[in-house]
Amino acid sequence: AKQNHNKRITITSHTMPIFQKQSNKRKKIKVSHIFFIFLFSFTVIGVLHASLVWNQASLRIEQNDENSSSEGGKASIQIKQEDEKKRSHQCINDDFQPEHKVGIWTMLNDNMDYTRGATKMGRGVRRHTKTPHDLIVMEIESKPLPEENWKELSKIGFKRCVVRHIPPPQKTRHDLGEKFAVLHVWGMTVYDTVIFIDADTLVKNSLDDLIDMDMEGKTIGVTKDIRAKKWVDTFNSGVLLLHPDEKEYHRLVELLGSGLEFEYVMSDQGFLNEVYKNDWHEIGFVNNANLALYAFQRDFWDQHPIEDINIIHYTMQKPWKCRPNGQYGPICKIWIDAE
Repeated sequence: AKQNHNKRITITSHTMPIFQKQSNKRKKIKVSHIFFIFLFSFTVIGVLHASLVWNQASLRIEQNDENSSSEGGKASIQIKQEDEKKRSHQCINDDFQPEHKVGIWTMLNDNMDYTRGATKMGRGVRRHTKTPHDLIVMEIESKPLPEENWKELSKIGFKRCVVRHIPPPQKTRHDLGEKFAVLHVWGMTVYDTVIFIDADTLVKNSLDDLIDMDMEGKTIGVTKDIRAKKWVDTFNSGVLLLHPDEKEYHRLVELLGSGLEFEYVMSDQGFLNEVYKNDWHEIGFVNNANLALYAFQRDFWDQHPIEDINIIHYTMQKPWKCRPNGQYGPICKIWIDAE
């Protein structure tokens, strides 16, 4: 029994360190597990926090972008509105409503014959020109057109622009004094491009190329004139291409009243030749085929097939007085046969 007791004691005394080691090992394993769980949880929390911060930052960026875009859009709209406010016209009638950025103008008085000319000219523009445009008749306030004239013009789509008389210099021919109202077209900044065409013309082809013409830095587009049967260095303003400008408009009106000397017998054309004598671009014979060339420079006229001519200008004889068997018979017949 003593031996067995000692043996048990011996066995017990020998096995105690083993139990302690196993217990310590279990504690270490638990600590490792706890540390791993803590580390994993910390990592997950960190990732979630970073993701949250990123999302918040992205949201702020998107909001800023939206705000910037919104502010940019508002700024663009505001600039556009301010630009539109800067655009103006000289029409004093409230019913004048421009629709397009290109305006094709003529000027009429109370003479019914010129209204007939304008209606044929307008039909030609409408028939052949694809560029969106407004057709406008400039009417002088002191010389209103009869309503019967406006009935014919309205059928074609002409808009009415009533303007005030611009006083001419005293030396101007009394019957041409009203012609200086043409200067108002420079103040029609509601349009990017203006073509002014006399009513004694016929548009028989498209004006699209003329509308888009590069004037190579010059202020106006016109054609070289013929006087006393010869070419001259001045231009004919029966077809006039320009880009309206408010400052230029005021400059022209001031120059007219400044005592500037020019060829008064030629009225507005004489004035414009003096102002723009070194500042005009040649738009080509086909865009202002002066009937005087048919009479006095026939070889030059015949170099241009009639089907290539865009605008015929009946300077020598008004088209409504033309006769097919007269001096300008074949060219008159073109106007007579036109709708």
